[in-house]
Amino acid sequence: MRQILLAGIAAVAAFVFAPSANATLQLSIGANGSTFTCADGQLGCDLSGGANNLLTVNTLVGGAFVQITLAQSAAGATNSLELSSANIENQSGAPLTVTLLASQTDFTGPVTLVNNSGSLTFNDNVGAGLSTLKFWADPNNVQGANPTNTPGILLESVSGTAATNPDSFSGSNIAPFVAGGLFSMTEGAALDLIAGGSVTGFNQSMVTLASLPVPEPMTLGILGMGLLGLGMVRHRRA
Repeated sequence: MRQILLAGIAAVAAFVFAPSANATLQLSIGANGSTFTCADGQLGCDLSGGANNLLTVNTLVGGAFVQITLAQSAAGATNSLELSSANIENQSGAPLTVTLLASQTDFTGPVTLVNNSGSLTFNDNVGAGLSTLKFWADPNNVQGANPTNTPGILLESVSGTAATNPDSFSGSNIAPFVAGGLFSMTEGAALDLIAGGSVTGFNQSMVTLASLPVPEPMTLGILGMGLLGLGMVRHRRA
């Protein structure tokens, strides 16, 4: 009886104190009501073979041809999440919106800032509506690569449209975000494409910062000299 009790206690302890499963990088692509999903290391969709590096090639989703899509991440002293694609083309014969999401949990705090950036080039897409890139971070560490679930705080939203052929837009900004422990990051895009329109050079990136970069001593010296000179000019005018 005692052995059974000890075995039961050991089993419960092993369950409670067992290390959590490693975070998994996830990707979602959607168009025209169809959705393609893939997780890092999932056979049949991830072609990279490496951890924290998810690669798909030549994926057709709802009439959208998505070629060479890469999601990669790193967690630790510097946390980063990147989503990129070589070519996204509307082959459906009608306007459509292509959505992309990449997300991972278990990024490491503490962090206070996230540097968000994104860029893309439109080809044959004059007349389409706005395309938008968005960036989320969640202190509750919830997975966000789900078309109906982008958890956490919306840090940035960058939009643009094609006025010429080709045309491009980009944006970069450091946004405040505070997490003391584990957290998740999610990148998303909604790309509006006319029939035959495409996007190349698509890229989204998130990199965490513990604080704002400290200027180098030389930079501080130049700034100090500038302020001193400005003060002397004002003194003479007075």
